[in-house]
Amino acid sequence: MIRLRVFVAIIFLAIPYTKLFADAVSEPSSIILCQSCHGYQFQGNKDLNAPALAGLSQWYSYRQLLNYKNGIRGTNSEDILGQTMRLSILNISNAELNALAAYISKIASQKQEISIKGDVGTGKFVFEHCMSCHGEFGEGDKTIGAPRLTGQSDWYLYQQLINFQKGIRGQHPNDLYGRQMKDMADMFNDQMLKDVINYITVTNMSVNDD
Repeated sequence: MIRLRVFVAIIFLAIPYTKLFADAVSEPSSIILCQSCHGYQFQGNKDLNAPALAGLSQWYSYRQLLNYKNGIRGTNSEDILGQTMRLSILNISNAELNALAAYISKIASQKQEISIKGDVGTGKFVFEHCMSCHGEFGEGDKTIGAPRLTGQSDWYLYQQLINFQKGIRGQHPNDLYGRQMKDMADMFNDQMLKDVINYITVTNMSVNDD
């Protein structure tokens, strides 16, 4: 009996980390394509400019994947990374994209390193303009289509806010949520954007440490 328990324990520990959180959803066939940039546990890879995906809501990931596929996102000539992302999923079926989004949503997110420095006090003030949509702790709100912000790579959040300001993202007539975000991003200068991202990152770490 003891040997059996030890054997079961060894087998359990040998299961890949992602499997422990995504076993309720079958692994999509194209998952390796995503992992090649975003990491095996979808923790992101700054060197490849690939953001963290683990734990993102299925509905949000699927919406963004469709935006890429349908040309709502990733078609601006200045959005080189977006163009790369669009080309990588262009020939994947909607059903497979939905399966990818569902699978990734079951994987636990990891703490992200802080690379964007800012003033937390100013960041808190700026975040008060974000709370009505993204929630008090940046947890997101499906009912109004606002994604979770906590757990995301801070460099990626900054990059996307700059993209909104420059019109690289959020200009397509069918990107309602993107246009709303562009209007918000235009309200703040560069340093204030860094401040709010730093606040979101620090707040996320505090919540996870409890």
